[in-house]
Amino acid sequence: MMNLLKSILFVGLGGAFGSVARFLISYGIGKYYSQPFPLATFLTNSIGCFLIGILYAYSIKNNIGNTYFNFLFITGFCGGFTTFSSFSYENFNLIQQQNVMTSLVYILSSVVIGIIFTLIGFRLIK
Repeated sequence: MMNLLKSILFVGLGGAFGSVARFLISYGIGKYYSQPFPLATFLTNSIGCFLIGILYAYSIKNNIGNTYFNFLFITGFCGGFTTFSSFSYENFNLIQQQNVMTSLVYILSSVVIGIIFTLIGFRLIK
């Protein structure tokens, strides 16, 4: 039970820092960029994917799999920074395990269902 609480603490702490970092990037870019393309989200997602790739490789290279390092940085920080990095990481793992069709179904269904559910949620309140 104590390990679970400690894991939750590490994930929460990392997530808080990741969320603040995402906010600061959006805030900073929003001050100087006013085009319709969502640059802040695009950059945050791209940086998050790059960062999760580095952290995952570091974790494997140093044999520190399911540890507090991963809870703090991969699940916590990257998850709080952008869930897109988690989505990318999961698809990367599926492809590495040669589950390409599962990955394609996951990608397509996540994007399509995500947009549909956003529309439904919006229409319910509007």
